[in-house]
Amino acid sequence: MRGDLQVVGYQTAVPRRIGASTTRFYTGEPLHSVATSSSGAASTNVYVPAAADTPVIGTHRFGGIVNAKDPLPQPTGTLVAQTTLAACPIPNIGRIRGKAETAASIDTEAELLGVIGDYTLIDYAATGGVGSTPLYTIKEVASADTSGLEIAEGNIAKGTLDVYVAYAAYRHDIS
Repeated sequence: MRGDLQVVGYQTAVPRRIGASTTRFYTGEPLHSVATSSSGAASTNVYVPAAADTPVIGTHRFGGIVNAKDPLPQPTGTLVAQTTLAACPIPNIGRIRGKAETAASIDTEAELLGVIGDYTLIDYAATGGVGSTPLYTIKEVASADTSGLEIAEGNIAKGTLDVYVAYAAYRHDIS
């Protein structure tokens, strides 16, 4: 589904470089980088649509949620090198909102209260969206201490969760 995720609250729009022939992405999808650094030099300077549960601190550099427009060329064809805008929540203040991976697990106030403060990830399903497009949801089950998101709030009627992004999710590779 397009528009799976959105940033609410405090945020900024950040230009993100996309390499030629990158997997097609859509508005509302997360970007990340798997760059590493050596002596301050990054191994790559482009972002890709998340194709794994993300952001794992130490593995993924969170790039925000695509908020501008679908990539070029539209609507099909191999992507050309380009820049897109991504909405990046201010760490620990701005929020990402999306459907819970399993909405039935947070459909009462008691269940929702039980997950607030847990650390989690954006879930990735390669073909779960409309027309076999990727589907991005928010895991309502705690993942690991290296998970770059903290569950802040939710809406039991809509089955959605709001999460904060940790500071370290924006820059993970420090040695």
